[in-house]
Formats: sequence, C-alpha cells, structure tokens
Amino acid sequence: MRCVLVAIGWENIALQALSAMLKKHRHEVYLVYDQALFDDKNYLCLKWMANILAQKDLVLQRIIELEPDLVGFHVQAVQYQEMRTLAKELKKYYRVPVIFGGIHPHSAPDQVLLSDDSTVDIICISEGEYPLLELCNSIDTGKIDYSIKNLWFRLEDGSLVKNETRPLIEDIDALPTIDKELFALHVPMHYAYLACPSRGCPFKCTYCSLSFLAEEAERLNSPRLRERSVDSLISELKEHVARYKPPWIDFRQPIMAAREKWAVEFFTRYKEEIGLPFRCFSHPLLITEPVVRAMKEANCYAIQIGIECWDEEIRKEVINRNESNECIKRATEILERVRQYYAFDYILGLPRLPKKLPDGSTEPLSEEETLESYQRELLGFAEFLVPLRYCYRIAPFMIAYMPGTRLIQHGINAGELNAHEVERLESGLHDNYMSGGSVATDPERLRLLNGYRITLRLMSILPPWAKRILLQMKLYKILWLAPFRLLISILDLMIAIRDRDATTYVKNYWWWFKKRFDKNYHLYMFKKRIKYEQLSDAPFQLPKDGILGKKTEQGWRCREVTVESGVETSK
Repeated sequence: MRCVLVAIGWENIALQALSAMLKKHRHEVYLVYDQALFDDKNYLCLKWMANILAQKDLVLQRIIELEPDLVGFHVQAVQYQEMRTLAKELKKYYRVPVIFGGIHPHSAPDQVLLSDDSTVDIICISEGEYPLLELCNSIDTGKIDYSIKNLWFRLEDGSLVKNETRPLIEDIDALPTIDKELFALHVPMHYAYLACPSRGCPFKCTYCSLSFLAEEAERLNSPRLRERSVDSLISELKEHVARYKPPWIDFRQPIMAAREKWAVEFFTRYKEEIGLPFRCFSHPLLITEPVVRAMKEANCYAIQIGIECWDEEIRKEVINRNESNECIKRATEILERVRQYYAFDYILGLPRLPKKLPDGSTEPLSEEETLESYQRELLGFAEFLVPLRYCYRIAPFMIAYMPGTRLIQHGINAGELNAHEVERLESGLHDNYMSGGSVATDPERLRLLNGYRITLRLMSILPPWAKRILLQMKLYKILWLAPFRLLISILDLMIAIRDRDATTYVKNYWWWFKKRFDKNYHLYMFKKRIKYEQLSDAPFQLPKDGILGKKTEQGWRCREVTVESGVETSK
C-alpha cells in the first residue's frame, strides 16, 4: 500500500515516526514537502518573496504523480486552511481517502470533519502510529475498517463514525527508530539534528496544546510524560550522527529533563559518546544544580526556559503555572553560578483577570486598566533581567490562543474573545505566536506591547550598566514610537549573527532557496506544470460498506459503472 504524507514548514518528527512504523510493516511511504519559503507562518514571512517562490501547484502535482492509496496531512492550526485547500484541490483530480492528523484535528475534531464539504474523510485523534498502520493494513485488503480506535470517519452519506481513543503508548522504546530519511531530500540534515527524547509534558499550562493532551492522558489512565530510555536515545543519536554528521543537536521537547536521575545519567553518557553541542528546553521548577552542571559538561550551549509571565497571579490563575518569582530567581542564580547560557521565552498580552464588583459579580478590566497591568508586569520582568550575564536571548511572543486550550475561556472572561473569534481559532484563521498572535487590534495596546517586545529583546544584548540606564532614564518609552518592524529586523539580524540556532535557520533558508532552482528536485520551481483533467463525477467519499473497489490512474473507483441500454447501472 502506498501512503503519501504531506507537510508544510519545518522538519517533522511525528511524520518520521509514522513513516518508520509503516515501512517496518512493508508499506510504501513518500513525503511531499513544501517548506513554504518565506511563508511558513512560524519563522519568517515575506509575502512578496513567498509569492515569487511559491510552488503549491507543484505540491499538488507531485501528490498525483505518486498515485497514492491514502494521503495524510499533518496539520497545525496555522496551516489548517492551506492544507484544507490543497486537499480539496487534490480531490478534484484524484480519488483518494484523505486523513488529517496533528494537533489541530485533535483539538477541533468536529470543526475539521463536519464542514459542509467532503474534503476530509478521516481524522486521527491522539497518537497515530498504530491507528495509521491498521488503516493502511485494511486499505491493503480493499476494505476500510471503520472500527479503528483513534480514528474518526466521515462516510458518503454524511454520517460520522467516532471511535474511542486508545491509551497512550507507554513504552516508546518499543517503537521503531524514526525515519530520518523521509526528510533527507528536503531538509539539510547536515546543519543540525532534530531529536525528541520523550513524549508529553508533566505540566498543564493552559496556553499550550499539550495541556489537553495531558488531561486526556489522565482520562485514559496513561502517564502524561513518557521518556525514552537512555540506551534508546543514545543509540539513535549514534546512528544518525554517524550518517548525517550534524555540528549540533536540537532536542525539541518542551521539557528535556523532567527527572534529575535520568538527566544526569543521560548527559553523562552523552558527554562520553556523542559530545556535540546541543540546545534543549526546560522549566524553572526543573532547574537544579546537578542537572545544569551535567548539561554544561556535556557541551550544552543553551537552555531555553519558558517564563511566560512575571505577574504571579496571572501566571497561577490564567496559565496554570505555580512557580513563584522567587523560584524563577533561584533557577536563574543556578544558571548564572554555573555560567550556563540560557534563553527566556515570554508571552505578551496574556488576558487579565476580571475585577470583582461589590455585588460579587465580575467584569473585564477597562482598556486603561489593562494597559497599566501590562506595564507593571513587563517593567518588573525587565528589572529582573538587569544583572543577568548569561541570558543570551529573550524571546517575547505575542499571545496566540490555541484551539482546545483552557486559555480560551480566560480570553472570553477578559473580553478578548467572543464566539466568533473562537470559531475563527478553530478554523485556523488566527496567526500564531511567531507571526503576530491573537492580540487585540487596539492601536495603543499594540504600540505598548511592541515597544516592550523591543525592550525585552535589547535586555539580552546590552551589558548590565546599559540595561540600568535604559530603565532608570525610561528610554524604553522612545521605543514605543520607533518603527517596530525595522528595529525587530535589526535585532533579529544581530541574534542571527551570534546564535547557533539562529544561524542554522539562516543556512536552512539559503539551502531551501537554492533547492528551488535544482533541476533534479521534483519541486523545481521551473518544472513544467501538468494540467490535469477534472473528475467527471463527485470527489471521493468513504463508501458505507468500506469497499474501495478498483484502483485506477485517477485513484480509487468505489463503484464500477456499466451502461446497459443507455442507462447507467452501479455494481
């Protein structure tokens, strides 16, 4: 059976895991990948450049050329509309079942499957390795099994099959090693190696899409965090480092070292057997001196830590983060003492708590009260940053409400969201935190937040004495009036020059740009476009009996049609 996976943006470990499982069971797997150069919604968006280098029609063409039996789309909220449009176009020319997986279908399943067209046939809820394997096995028999757990189906008559969710995979060591070769043609593996040491997260921050996965884990009586064994992770790194020879490792997991014992053991072995520089993510509550020293000795060049908010009440009540500012200060003292470089993530524009009225009811803060609250919070955080010497980057992001998260209710309570905006969120019509976020369009608020965004970025570049002057003289107020986009671009350039991960992004963009002009690449931008003939009948939909029928050059033909005496008869 031939499965085509479609991805937009950056390298995707989830798809590599799915591919490894399918290939282990002798299914064919192909990747159709569009980096969406200068339009990936996550890092760098330059619309005019994106339009020049766009290759959406070639992506569609490549899918059809592969004549798949199943097409799977990995979908994040910010990509949903684009993926849906691509899938809809595909069904005009080719009969094939379409499955959507990823965090967005999981967080807004009814919205994805219950739209008024027949674009999406199947969605995957939660983890996909075993559900996708079982689906491919059933397609291989010519009849789709509609009882596969984790999968929802939309049938040709519009009815839905909603199967229950299976427990999360506890022994992730038992899964096959991720299929890095899936992306090898499309991503420069020799610039950095992307690794994932665990699944899930021990925390339930309301702004994060992993929060409702954590709640689901509890409902299913499954562990919220599942770590790989030290042996398994070291084995993968040895194999792939030898093959791709990357200069550094990027551990892409919200929490790298949830357990001190595991962390110390892993980084001790990593130092001896791998030794490459690496970057990872952590949490203030998990910063201990033994772990930080083990990381530094193992060649850690940066630990990225989510602070997110300096207002303790907002942090606790709105985003469900229970650490105090003193806890953050203690964690920072450890990092400074060990001389370990680190970075802070910060969310701008979090909703404020409603004020309580004398009669016991509540009402949202006024705009003036909201702005005052932001200023107190952000100035407090800026003052905390003044003496720090090893904080090499502060990354302030605009608030982005994620579908399915509890932060949405706080946004409604604060008057930031309404039913219409929630619907837009579920439809993937909001920007994400890297490209503007879900902030209100009030000019005064945007001016304030963007001014502090520049200020916080400067705090990681300036020496302590300059930071003190910036705050004491209130020079940051000038930044509120400065050309925001220009200053941010300049600061980003400075970061790109000195930071390993940022320079890697620059290298990736140059590599992808050159790829557009590679005649041997199947998405070569000057490749001849094929004009496909549209299907004469309706697009593919899942038959009620699951029988797929005959495979043709135009995909599955669920019904064979014969003509008897001028009358069409279905068999």
